[in-house]
Amino acid sequence: MGWKEKDWKKNQNQKGGDSRRDIEIEMLKIQGLLVCPKCDLTYSLYQHRCPHCDEPNKTHYPAKV
Repeated sequence: MGWKEKDWKKNQNQKGGDSRRDIEIEMLKIQGLLVCPKCDLTYSLYQHRCPHCDEPNKTHYPAKV
């Protein structure tokens, strides 16, 4: 650590923020939507299965397979 390097400055560059994809998934979840991990289709969070590929919705219905 040099004389000009400050801890807060170093930590400011190393922000452990969410990736763009995580932020997008969170925004869709707030709106009541979900992105299918298999086919990337956006559908309602309250549907049991993806309407396109029939992948089960394990986030809202974990026991239903």
